[in-house]
Amino acid sequence: MRILLGRAIVAASVLVTCLASVTDASAVGTRTFTLDTIEKLSGGDLTGVAVSSDGAVRAGFTLANAPIPDASATFAAATLNDGSTLIGTSPSGRVYRASGDSVTLFADTNALAVTSIVQAKNGQIYAATIPDGKVFRLSQGKADVFATLPDASHVWALAVDRAGTGLYAATGPEGKVFRIEAGGQSSVYFRSTETQLVSLAVADNGDVLAGSSGKGRLFRITGPGRASVLADLPGEEVKAIAIAKDGSVWAAANEYGEPPEPPKRSAAAGRTPAGPDKGPKPKPGKGQLWRFDREGRPERMMKHDDTHYMSLSLDEKGQPYVGTGAEGRVYTVDDAHVVTLVADTDERQVGAVAFHGGKGFVATSDPPVFHRIVGRGGPDAVWTSKVLDAGLRAKFGTLGWRSTGAVELSTRTGNTPAPDATWSGWSNPLAAAGAIGSPQGRYVQVRARWSRDPNAVLSEVTIPFVTDNIRPVVTEVNAAMKGAPAKEPGKEAVQASGGELPKHDAVVKVTWKVDNPDADALRYRVAYRREGQSLWRDALRTDEILTKAELDWDTTALPEGKYRVRIEASDEPANPDGQVQKHTLVSEPVLVDNTPPRLENVTLAGRRLRARAIDGTSPIARVEIAVDGKLEWRPVAPADGIFDTLDEAIDADVSAAVGPGSHIVVVRAFDAAGNAVSRDVEAK
Repeated sequence: MRILLGRAIVAASVLVTCLASVTDASAVGTRTFTLDTIEKLSGGDLTGVAVSSDGAVRAGFTLANAPIPDASATFAAATLNDGSTLIGTSPSGRVYRASGDSVTLFADTNALAVTSIVQAKNGQIYAATIPDGKVFRLSQGKADVFATLPDASHVWALAVDRAGTGLYAATGPEGKVFRIEAGGQSSVYFRSTETQLVSLAVADNGDVLAGSSGKGRLFRITGPGRASVLADLPGEEVKAIAIAKDGSVWAAANEYGEPPEPPKRSAAAGRTPAGPDKGPKPKPGKGQLWRFDREGRPERMMKHDDTHYMSLSLDEKGQPYVGTGAEGRVYTVDDAHVVTLVADTDERQVGAVAFHGGKGFVATSDPPVFHRIVGRGGPDAVWTSKVLDAGLRAKFGTLGWRSTGAVELSTRTGNTPAPDATWSGWSNPLAAAGAIGSPQGRYVQVRARWSRDPNAVLSEVTIPFVTDNIRPVVTEVNAAMKGAPAKEPGKEAVQASGGELPKHDAVVKVTWKVDNPDADALRYRVAYRREGQSLWRDALRTDEILTKAELDWDTTALPEGKYRVRIEASDEPANPDGQVQKHTLVSEPVLVDNTPPRLENVTLAGRRLRARAIDGTSPIARVEIAVDGKLEWRPVAPADGIFDTLDEAIDADVSAAVGPGSHIVVVRAFDAAGNAVSRDVEAK
């Protein structure tokens, strides 16, 4: 069980996955976990402690755990005059009584779900149910039908009238509020245009507030058939309403994208085994909490984009508490819009919540549990961080923190993501900053206890660490002319028949990949060697420090031939001498050819073209002709039918390209490196 206090980040994510920021502390690889915000401090196990918006941990509420038997969800709860609490559940429509940490069956309605429970001024207890439109009167071990509301299958909420003897009921599927007299007679008090009215509250002046599911409207009903829309809230549902002693109205609204579908009775209703729902979970909606002052002026007090709201209550000071439909959390907010996470349970949904005079409860679903507030802080208050991952085996340095009052901190380490028997035990507690006594490991946790000073406040915990220095490994080196066509990863590039040849560029593009497990800063050295030679020569300037995994290597001043490129990766920028790790890898041969081929013995007898194309380094790749300056180049085939050598003969009939009459014909030859040469000849 985790109990938290503090400002929450009311955005798309309240608790982020990464618990601790990791910052570089020096140039030799030291990094630091810094726990200084609610997001970083509230991701682990918290017992009897609170985490506040200023990044401080202090003693907080402690909750008890009382599982609710034979149920899968809680929909409603109410504290009775005798101090016990009744809890309405599904799918059996049972009502349980919680006294202390004892939960026993109080009454069984045989409905699908009990959605609301109230106690009238005379002590009578009433329960609303779905889907048969019935209101029950409850006593110990007995549930009698008190009223069956005509044309209503869903009774979502009950509220006791101003006199304390009659009831109002919010229903669907025709969006009505019924008035139920003390004798059980009912009448339609208000009929809306919505299909479902799902929430209800009665003001001190007798006005009835009702919230709808459909268009998310909040109605103020001042008498039979007389109503106005207090607010048309964002989203589709006004899930809960509460009225403070000062007359302000609080409303929890949800946005799903479309109105939620009311539950239906199945053939197995009432016989579903207890325990967590194993089926797919519905996608959470977005929740908003609104306050309306006595003049009806609205003010949005809180919003969450990652969860909808399931329950709402006010304490004796008018402080609101909201239970969520995802992650089983309870939030509150003050007049300054400071949002506080007051409870983070192990269950998925909070169906009902109440806080009063430092006491109260949280009733949850999936699985159903009744959590009673049993105290605040005490000697058993313990804060344990989330497991912190250094990425590799690490040595941990000096554990530091700030505090007012005395707290004691311990650590433990291991090499598995979840602590198990292979982890070290908790170290001896430190009362002041000092060396971490836990052995090396990839993972670390820190724990704080308040045994010496229950009023102490802990903040900004820091855990420096240095991981093992792992050698960077160059896994791949690619070197190709800058103008060469790009290759698909894992595939050999096949040049299209007749396609364009690469444009010649004296620059060779060299790229490489490195496996760098410890994320050290790296420096690269690049060298080249001509095939047939043994000496490696630097490709970089003497003063050049390369940290990017790529290089444009200018080969203009190199003799032609095949070369190999060697890449060395070194982690020297992050490690002292004696601890530096290096690795090298050599590329496949890359051809350096910056000289165009030669065209010799070019003749055109009639329409018979003869020539010889010769290159000293690269195979001849293409010969083509253009006529009279028109930029329409036509390919010419070699005499042997394939361009594959340094010396290619041309003996071809070009009459199809060169028509009758006098023409200027330009012959152009390319080598495989994209170098080109041209000659002209006159056709008569």
